[in-house]
Amino acid sequence: MLNIPVYSEYRGEKKIALLDNSTVSFMMQLEQGGCNPDYLLQGYDVIFLPGWVAEEVQDSEYRVGYVEALHQRGLPICLIREEFYSDLMDNEELYLYHIVKASVSRLGAFLKYIRLYVDKKDPLDMEAYEKWIRDMYSNWPLISDVTAAGRIKKKNAGEISLTILAEIFSWHYSNTEMLTVYTQDTDAYAFQKAAEEKLKKLFPKEMPVSVTYRSNDSILCQLYRDGKIGEEMIVGLRKNARLVTYTVMRGDRTFAVEVRVLANDEFLKLIQDDFAQIIF
Repeated sequence: MLNIPVYSEYRGEKKIALLDNSTVSFMMQLEQGGCNPDYLLQGYDVIFLPGWVAEEVQDSEYRVGYVEALHQRGLPICLIREEFYSDLMDNEELYLYHIVKASVSRLGAFLKYIRLYVDKKDPLDMEAYEKWIRDMYSNWPLISDVTAAGRIKKKNAGEISLTILAEIFSWHYSNTEMLTVYTQDTDAYAFQKAAEEKLKKLFPKEMPVSVTYRSNDSILCQLYRDGKIGEEMIVGLRKNARLVTYTVMRGDRTFAVEVRVLANDEFLKLIQDDFAQIIF
């Protein structure tokens, strides 16, 4: 078990980060390469590691040691269990049900599971969230594998936990000032964007807090612009061309969003343009 605090009550935090296993691994790589990326996590009131992300982190004793070291170095990192999400929503369980359903809306297997085992003719007759969410994680609708250590690996479990948590703060806590998900997983990004679209249609009069992202490329861009790493390290860490979502300034000083696969030479050119910003 990770030796970090367990989050048990909302204490008015307004600057919030959510940390995925993929980012933990990448930050370890950076540190091993001689660049300490801790400062990117400073300034948050709380840094959440959802329960299932913590399960994935614990597949490696090195990742466990790194996360515990972040806590020991004073970063406000906490474990938050999926069962606690109802308390975080002030027990507005029907609202939370809609958030969960929106968060899995891209996955037909989950929508079928919810229809068969969660939905009731009268929504007020649904089982308590803590019960049905625990059952859903126990009877994971997607194909699961077994890790070398014997843990059942549940596809997209961490990404779904991150998405639900992000939407809770986005929709339920309008005083949130920063809400950033640290992940390289494109599924996490796609799930959250789909959830936001669904919830905006369901609650058109509400104004959610925007969710922002720190992908690996976003981290590399920030470190490069801050003078912490050079081009050689970027090329060493960024092994393959990959899809990047970013903004560019046009000749008339308007901004456009581009989504393109960038090789390293194109990526380096992008991050040297101070007007360009990486979204994911």
